[in-house]
Amino acid sequence: MAKQNSSEEVDLGYLLGKFGDFSKSLARSLFLVIDFFKKYLIVIIILVIVGLAYGFYKDYTSTKSYSNELIVIPNFQSVDYLYDKVNELNLKIAAKDSAYLKTVLDTNYSKLKLIEIEPIVDLYNFISESRQYVDILKIISQNQDFSEYVENMATSKYYKYHRIRVFAKGKNTSQKIVNDLLAYFNSNEHLQEYQKIYKEVKDFEVKEHYIMIAQLDSLIKSNFDGPKAGASVSVNNIADQYNLVEKKRQLVEYLQQLEIEQNDYTVPIKLVSANFNMEPEKFINISNKVKYPLLLVFLFSLVFFVLYLFKSLKKYANAD
Repeated sequence: MAKQNSSEEVDLGYLLGKFGDFSKSLARSLFLVIDFFKKYLIVIIILVIVGLAYGFYKDYTSTKSYSNELIVIPNFQSVDYLYDKVNELNLKIAAKDSAYLKTVLDTNYSKLKLIEIEPIVDLYNFISESRQYVDILKIISQNQDFSEYVENMATSKYYKYHRIRVFAKGKNTSQKIVNDLLAYFNSNEHLQEYQKIYKEVKDFEVKEHYIMIAQLDSLIKSNFDGPKAGASVSVNNIADQYNLVEKKRQLVEYLQQLEIEQNDYTVPIKLVSANFNMEPEKFINISNKVKYPLLLVFLFSLVFFVLYLFKSLKKYANAD
């Protein structure tokens, strides 16, 4: 037992000794840093003044970046296409691929900084679109956290509206950049062919629903006014009359949805609303008046640190 206690005391003493050596090294390093800044105080003050002056100049002459927020409807199963195009543009921006960006934005290619896109989660409309979606949600809620499913990007294709943020330099060209981007998204020939098909079908459906509603109106009116001689269809049962009225209500409700879709199906990516030149927080960086003085002092200190490190290594090598 005594031997074990002795071993523990040795270990504790060793650790305290190492901690003491570390404290001394830290104090010595701190003293060297303070001594360095005292020795070169005038040079550092000059660097700070130069950095401040340059920072003021950069702030005065620099062009601010602004956020432009769009709400769009991707039609004709184009959600995946839209997200892929946004990712592709961001990769081209990061790679500074001016040749590609010029084909999209012409002379404003260098002003586009970033594009973000996200679905606008609307579960009520999502569920009301189809009974099938309700069943899907039931199954998923049993096997996955519901909040994770709602936020999952793979689910984004089921939401009607999507938010796009376009970050660009300067106020004067924001609207032109947004218009050029929308024109680029809508230039896909495959989606344009889909647009023709969807529009033709939707126009036909709207026309047919007006005809069916007119037929139901005629049938309902004839039965409320009383059966006429020679009428081919007569409904005397109260329940059947109620079903006719209910069927008309359903047709009118669906017709409303069809006409909304008919209005939406004008382009593959339809712009719903746009807010231009909103200065975003993410582009509010460290002020140039702070950044450049710190940068100059850091570079000046780094040079002396490298020289000090080199001398220390040389001394250590010669000692061996």
